[in-house]
Amino acid sequence: NTILGPKLIACSTTAPSYVIFEDLALKGYTTIGSRHPDLDEVKTTLLKLAKLHAVSYKLSKEEGDNLITSLDKGSMNSTDPNTFPFIKNGIKLLKEVLSVHDDLKQFVPHIERVEYLLLAKTLDMFNEASSGKRNGIFVLNHGDFHLKNIMIQKSDGRLTDVMLLDYQISIFGSPAIDLHYAFAMMFSPEIRRNHYDELLYFYITNFQDTLRKTEYKGHIPGNFEIRQELTKHRFWGLFIFLCFLIFNYTFIDEDGNLAEVIENPEAQKKELENPKFLDELRELLPKFLHNGYFEI
Repeated sequence: NTILGPKLIACSTTAPSYVIFEDLALKGYTTIGSRHPDLDEVKTTLLKLAKLHAVSYKLSKEEGDNLITSLDKGSMNSTDPNTFPFIKNGIKLLKEVLSVHDDLKQFVPHIERVEYLLLAKTLDMFNEASSGKRNGIFVLNHGDFHLKNIMIQKSDGRLTDVMLLDYQISIFGSPAIDLHYAFAMMFSPEIRRNHYDELLYFYITNFQDTLRKTEYKGHIPGNFEIRQELTKHRFWGLFIFLCFLIFNYTFIDEDGNLAEVIENPEAQKKELENPKFLDELRELLPKFLHNGYFEI
């Protein structure tokens, strides 16, 4: 009975192309606003993601190549990523900001050791399924799993549902695509700090339970196997962390101009100087170092 997205009313692939969905506001759904989702909202969102991943995993195993497996163009391999200023300039600007802080400049050499690999490794991951290199776990990823792509439904102040939106760049590939992205783009700093392992376990157990409930007879990936996917694709996680995490702060700034931060290097650098963002880097950069993310 899980609803993974709004009902499609009409669409056309001929010019002018369009897609029309039901109006979720009529069912009491609202946007998240200028805040991060709380723990219950994140869990409900991850529950739906786990079910999406599990059902697509089952279909790809039982039916072979199909519509799901043909979705091979996502956010990073549908166009040249370097055409986006925030990607082209992001790591350079971040290093400039880190370099003026005595306690953060020590991480610049670690970043420089691996930065030349990050985009290449990311593209390898996004092209993995279409290249025939299907070694590991493959699912249909949402592809743009951030906090602005959900709507919340409540009744009497209690959460009743979260709806996932905007499947325009869904891609068949490693679940690490969505899971690393969620860490930077869905979770709040507090959730990243205190609930990451809990939420990853929650996702994994619901992924497994969904496969069992659908009577899937094949191998069900274990906790360790799914965590191996995250380690295998750690350079994607590091790339997202270095280039995208700042948008997690722009999203909740009522005066923030996301388009300006994406397109204008000066606005991006100013955003990178946000004291709250720098404080979180003081927590996360050592963790990334200690967990081997800067090793080639």
